Amino acid sequence: MNIVEVTQFGGPEVLRVRQSSPVTAGPGEVVIEVRAADVLSIEVQLRTGWGQEWFGTQPPYVPGTAVAGVVRSAPEAGSWEGRRVAALLPGGGYAEQVAAPLSALVEVPDHVSLISAAALLQVGPAALSLLDAAELKPGARVLVTGAGGALGLVLVELAARAGAHVVGAARGPAKRARALSLGASSVVDYQALVSGDLEFDVVFDGVGGQVGADAFALTAPGGVFFGYGVLSGEFAAVGPDEAERRGVRLMGIEQVQFTPEALHRLAERTLTAGITPTIGLTVPLDQAHRAHAALEARDVVGKAVLVTHGRAVRYSEHGGAEVLRVDEVPIPVPGPGQVRVAVRAAGVNAVDWKIRGGAFGIPLDGPTGTGLEFSGVIDAIGPDVDGASVDGAGWLRVGQAVVGRHGGALADYVLAVPDDLALKPDGLTHVEAAALPVAVETAARALGLLGLEEGRTLLIHAVAGGVGLAAAQLAIRAGLRVVGTASEPHHPYLKGLGVHPVTYGEGLEERIGEPVDLVLDASGRDVVAMSVRLTGDPDKVVSIADHGAGSHGARFSSGSSNPIKLREISGEIAATRLPIAAEFPLEQAADAHRLSEHGHYLGKIVVNAEANVPR
Repeated sequence: MNIVEVTQFGGPEVLRVRQSSPVTAGPGEVVIEVRAADVLSIEVQLRTGWGQEWFGTQPPYVPGTAVAGVVRSAPEAGSWEGRRVAALLPGGGYAEQVAAPLSALVEVPDHVSLISAAALLQVGPAALSLLDAAELKPGARVLVTGAGGALGLVLVELAARAGAHVVGAARGPAKRARALSLGASSVVDYQALVSGDLEFDVVFDGVGGQVGADAFALTAPGGVFFGYGVLSGEFAAVGPDEAERRGVRLMGIEQVQFTPEALHRLAERTLTAGITPTIGLTVPLDQAHRAHAALEARDVVGKAVLVTHGRAVRYSEHGGAEVLRVDEVPIPVPGPGQVRVAVRAAGVNAVDWKIRGGAFGIPLDGPTGTGLEFSGVIDAIGPDVDGASVDGAGWLRVGQAVVGRHGGALADYVLAVPDDLALKPDGLTHVEAAALPVAVETAARALGLLGLEEGRTLLIHAVAGGVGLAAAQLAIRAGLRVVGTASEPHHPYLKGLGVHPVTYGEGLEERIGEPVDLVLDASGRDVVAMSVRLTGDPDKVVSIADHGAGSHGARFSSGSSNPIKLREISGEIAATRLPIAAEFPLEQAADAHRLSEHGHYLGKIVVNAEANVPR
């Protein structure tokens, strides 16, 4: 199994992945298959060598004290096997498996994701303890420093829920906006604490240092100052004599330190308290160094979480959309020549539900993914990848946004080779970009067979679909006149593109009303014979939807043979825009398939892999 070690004190690069023997349960223990592991800011500080006088941690060691996953082995308590749990550990959580004492287990309710459980397991108990000690009254004036961090955001939410007037102090507009969304009455940057003339009944200081000292100065006489934060590298410099003179009660880090029994009780409360998780960064276990770097740079709103599994839409038998399910699967590891992409969105195409239904006779060998195109961000690069560079100079690099083509794209992570990738077009969201790869490649391939010449007339059957719209834009830019068959409600949009639309049905040849030089059939409506009559030459007709086109002398073009490399059509992808007919979260992939089968929509259907991810 994989673990992540701190090999020596230093920067994020000292975190290294290494193989370790599988974990076995000792007396009174269970083995947890870890799905998510919390990343704490203090772990980032300890990795640098800070805090030796308090913690004494020495490399090599495996960080991580909060995990969530599934119990795989429970020799002394078989009833725990298969249950979803979270556990607080003394360390070792950055791993695919951990051994945890039975006394540390907290069952995760069905409505709470394992990622959310890992993200809340540390900050929830701390926040509940601080709020209990504060004994907030409705209308109390509360200041939270570090209000954009994981603990600060939970404090903001719980204090606002208790009826307090909460001011959140945080660095950066994203963090302040999140605090407002969770109930803060107002937000300020840290500079405002220096010049502020407000007074607060309760101050929760999660930063320390000068920020904490400035916050203490704003604590009202008779108020309470909680100084537990060391994000600045030290606790707030608060004088006990000054606190006594003003009648300010001081409470420190002891308020967030617990006996095992107290911690367990608070953890159980946390997972049933309806606390909103804020997860600003989710990365695979093997990318733990990226989580540390982001926390070190103060770039994360809320929590950073390491994950070992992702979601994938799969099926194990041919049939209707009901055979689709969302499985948790291990995150794939890129091999030689491969890159791993964290998928943000994936397109849905007619071929997806045709394959799922068994139309092509493709046998199933175990669970099978669906989806052929995606947009996302490269998060890992295997060895010997053409175009990649360890110094970031290549066109393929970690963090690069790309569009791509690969089977099983309706998932959180997918592997791909460089030929099947292109840079994501600037100015497009991932949902918009995910609609492009298959449509543009298919259109470019089919039009290449036809041989476009300026001034000629191209008829596209089903011009309102993804391929039809992409082909129309490519052809118009090449100087062709485009006529397209489409349902009447889509005609205004098509006219805006420069397409001359005509409706389907009897009398179509008469409605076209002009000579046709070339035909692209994307409809599968048995129109190939008519198209050959219109052009007078079967070589001028290409279908991507009718396998029987050859019986009329026309050509059928399939993406399974001689597809165009996406890198070679990156310009065409960047210049094409497709309307999004509908957007579904990954959990509703079956509904996306049903809509695709129904037809009669304009553009593309896209599955948003981030829609239901906790933030």
